[in-house]
Amino acid sequence: MITKLVMPKLGETMEDGILTKWLKQEGEKVEKGEALFEVTTDKATFEAESPASGFIKKIIFPADNERKIPVIQTVAYVADTMDEEIPKETGSVEQKPENEKETKASPVAKKLAKEKDIDLSKIKGTGPGGRIIEKDVIDAESSQKSAVGAESDVEIVPLTGIRKTIAQRLSQSKHDAPHYYLQIEIALDNIVKLREGSDKKYSYNDVVVKAAAKVLESFPLINSTFEAEKIKMHKKINIGIAMMIDDKLMVPVIKEPNKKALFELADEIKNLQAKGKTGKFDEKDFSGGTFTISNLGMYGIDQFTAIINPPQVGILAVGKIKEVPQVREGKIVACWLMKVNISLDHRVVDGAYGAKFLAKLKETLENPSSIMQ
Repeated sequence: MITKLVMPKLGETMEDGILTKWLKQEGEKVEKGEALFEVTTDKATFEAESPASGFIKKIIFPADNERKIPVIQTVAYVADTMDEEIPKETGSVEQKPENEKETKASPVAKKLAKEKDIDLSKIKGTGPGGRIIEKDVIDAESSQKSAVGAESDVEIVPLTGIRKTIAQRLSQSKHDAPHYYLQIEIALDNIVKLREGSDKKYSYNDVVVKAAAKVLESFPLINSTFEAEKIKMHKKINIGIAMMIDDKLMVPVIKEPNKKALFELADEIKNLQAKGKTGKFDEKDFSGGTFTISNLGMYGIDQFTAIINPPQVGILAVGKIKEVPQVREGKIVACWLMKVNISLDHRVVDGAYGAKFLAKLKETLENPSSIMQ
């Protein structure tokens, strides 16, 4: 029996992924559920598992940090035995990787390009019908040498893998979504006291996630996505938590934190962080996000604004908690304050609506009894 291995689809909005590494090679035995290859999306790098036991019969797409593979596209086949043949009607419809497609070039040009280690696919031919000729390869080599000479004091770091995908998606977000920003200052004195007196461990960020999720129940427009010129308001609140793991930005999703106890939520966030450090994220960890929270307070950042994670319409940027003097009832007292900024898509959320959300978030965090359960 022949089983297809496909580029997995993580969520409704995922269109493609980058196959960055094969963990098994052709001819190797695999077990159902065993990790076979690594996939990079704009949110994370994760391991795709085998849907069946058997042998890697054929790899269609080798690892390539530059190539985007459409979701559900077949990338390889698993067979019960290596003697089985891939059906012709199945193999004939597979997309051939771009770098394996024939490039129109003269034999001399091909030979010279191989000697000089020059990629013919990146050369525009000037011969008949766009054919690459020897002169084109010579010119390409000269251009490369000139570029190296001009940039001898500069290190060129190409955008590849997840960094390239993030750059493309966030550039698209800033271009397509008219961002606007609101800021509010929140007093956390009550939360600081409760946390210091608790025998259970949780972070301030855990409390912010729980509070934001509860407040989103009353602000469904902010818990929506904007897709195909339509607003989709989601009944479930699923919050993406921006994490920096091994210099990679990842946004795993906490499902329905508004319905979970604070300590249960804290454990779940810790487990996600641990999974990220060991590279054990799976597909479900990144699916279904409706809102995102990014916290840079642990790096000493007082405040910042974040770019919306499309197709979501809002992201909350959380700064550091610091003790500052403040006048209360005519007296100068020490207070614990935190600044938060929210970025919203003006196509979906008007300014007053966003302001009411922040005001409610402030009220909830300053009077936290309802979320500290």
